[in-house]
Formats: sequence, C-alpha cells, structure tokens
Amino acid sequence: MNNYINPFSLIKENYLEATTLTEKVFAAAIGIWITLLGTLAITGLGKVIYELITNPSQFRNVTWGIFDTLG
Repeated sequence: MNNYINPFSLIKENYLEATTLTEKVFAAAIGIWITLLGTLAITGLGKVIYELITNPSQFRNVTWGIFDTLG
C-alpha cells in the first residue's frame, strides 16, 4: 500500500503522452525547470546546513533574507 507518487515518473508520463512537437518541447522544458528548481533548493539547504556545522558564528547576526525587510 504505497501511496507515494514519483514526480519524475509523472514528468516522464507527461512527456510520453505529448503528441505534437510543441507539446513535447513544453513538457521537456517544464521537466527541466522543475528539476533545476529542486536541485537549487536541495543545494541551498545543504549549503546552509554545512555552514551551520562548520561556521556557526556566521549565524550569530542573522541579517539576510526576510529579516532585513522587517526592521
């Protein structure tokens, strides 16, 4: 009873079901875009965790991201 849906299989299925060249190009572009965004998110979180372990003093003054706009 596995209720998990693999997003890569959904992208592949969408690409294989496309009939015209325009649909195939669009499906491939969306698949590449989703993959790149996921890779960017995982890499960014990995970098934050790595810096938190190797250089925790960097996070003493949190002045990046949304915290800059709040005050």
